[in-house]
Amino acid sequence: MFINKDGKLFGKISIIDIFVILAIVVAALGIYTRFITPAEKVATESQKIEYTLLVENVRIGTVEALQQPSPITNNTTKEYIGDIISATYTEAVEGKEFSNGEIKALTIPERYDVTITVQVDGKINDSGFYTSTNQAITVGSTQFFSSKYANTSGVITSVKEIQ
Repeated sequence: MFINKDGKLFGKISIIDIFVILAIVVAALGIYTRFITPAEKVATESQKIEYTLLVENVRIGTVEALQQPSPITNNTTKEYIGDIISATYTEAVEGKEFSNGEIKALTIPERYDVTITVQVDGKINDSGFYTSTNQAITVGSTQFFSSKYANTSGVITSVKEIQ
């Protein structure tokens, strides 16, 4: 038999000791891969990237502020994330359910949805689009940003490389 009545493998090593050693090895490998292995290389060649942000349900003052071409920065990191090139707006619409179960799209008075086009010099690699400061530009992510004239947030709806 490999395990004796005391629970020792070959009469010398405890099964619990083996599990403790395996746990330490797994933890050491996890730490090595997380903190010591080199990170994925990001492309170093600068490329022009254009992305659109959808800012929903804002007042006309914010619309006018976002229509002014200006640089924008990330509110969290305070790093540059591009220049507003253009902004268009439509009336904000909200779905409303009535007591009979019917759902209608209703215009919200004095509220607008703004689509902003932003350009930035960035990097593109296999894992996506990045600003020059390595901030990810991902469709569906929310950007909290500030311009010279406005402080708001929007969802990235498209990203593309400009030739």
